[in-house]
Amino acid sequence: MKQSYKMYLCALLLVGAVNTMTIGALGADKPKLAVLVVGMGSAAKSDDFAARLGNDLNRDGEYTLVTKDNDAVADKLAALRAQTTPVDTTGLAAWGKANGIDLVQLVVERTTAGTITLPAQVERVAQLMDCSTGKLSGRGTYRMSYALRGTEGVQMVRVAGEVFKMGCKPGRDGATCSHSNELPLHTVRVNNFSIGKYPITQAEWQHVMGWLPSELTSTDYKGDDKPVVYVSYAEIVHTDTGFLVRLNALTGKNYRLPTEAEWEYAARGCSAGVCDTFQYSGSNTVEEVAWHYGNNPTNNLQPVGGKSPNGLGIYDMSGNVWEWCRDYYSANYYTTDNNPLDNPENTSASSYPLVVLRGGSWSSYDTDYCRAAFRYSSRPDSRLPAFGLRVVLP
Repeated sequence: MKQSYKMYLCALLLVGAVNTMTIGALGADKPKLAVLVVGMGSAAKSDDFAARLGNDLNRDGEYTLVTKDNDAVADKLAALRAQTTPVDTTGLAAWGKANGIDLVQLVVERTTAGTITLPAQVERVAQLMDCSTGKLSGRGTYRMSYALRGTEGVQMVRVAGEVFKMGCKPGRDGATCSHSNELPLHTVRVNNFSIGKYPITQAEWQHVMGWLPSELTSTDYKGDDKPVVYVSYAEIVHTDTGFLVRLNALTGKNYRLPTEAEWEYAARGCSAGVCDTFQYSGSNTVEEVAWHYGNNPTNNLQPVGGKSPNGLGIYDMSGNVWEWCRDYYSANYYTTDNNPLDNPENTSASSYPLVVLRGGSWSSYDTDYCRAAFRYSSRPDSRLPAFGLRVVLP
């Protein structure tokens, strides 16, 4: 454990910050684990992350979790930042024993400048504190360190919206347009938006959700910097437990899936209506920008950013993983009657609903699937090793 972590653990007790905590119902048979998270911008965010971290630590049901109220702790951090000398952990151990707590986990979130803003890098105590001995328990706390890409959460690229030609255009998108669902070529306008520079990675999903799909944990698909897969549209957009609602609660932002029009606009490298003329996202040579079955030596997911970006600096919009969009799928949605000019989004679900996916994947035998115009779809509850996501902000 780093000295600074010890200082935070003990100093919080020495200044009396923990005196306001509320001890929950304690079980008699399992070690009692108290989880405390401070400095995440608000007490609600700290409490929410503490609960999710506690559930992650206790996924095997080996502890009795003790709830905490973090309101008073954040107010003490300004004074604690000025302290540089390390202290031992006897104060924390004594507090734990006095409250019948066996193990304590404390997370202090801060930036190098000392400000408390989300989502800055979270500093972590590497192991649980054993209150009976005042020593580290030897049990690691995090299954993965908590850090979203970039200083503002998911690393985003700003896109200047305007009109563009959506759909298949012979020459630009191949010699002919043989897929009727890509027709007719039509004019669409999108507003300004920001889109993820990369697909959401497994590390990012784990950090937000506190779990990874079970199919990942026992396969060689697993990797922190690989896109998350085996995630369904339903799991992403669920209004209570979905990835987007949890990400937004954590960051205070309004992340969502891209509309199909936004996805294609960004994939084509468009900015203020000026677009690249490539059939793939960033090139007419698929090998330059996309992982697909034919150029994938391990026949597997690849870490994000391994191929060249498109003209906007966005990676992996062709290949690696199919990306869920916001729209329900209709083969005829591009017709004049159904597809509006401004910010189109198909919100009408059929009796057998399908949701749009775009971009092709590492398992695509046919590189045609990796074209910017290609449209694919699947059931909202589909969970496959080639289905992932990318997020946008207005």
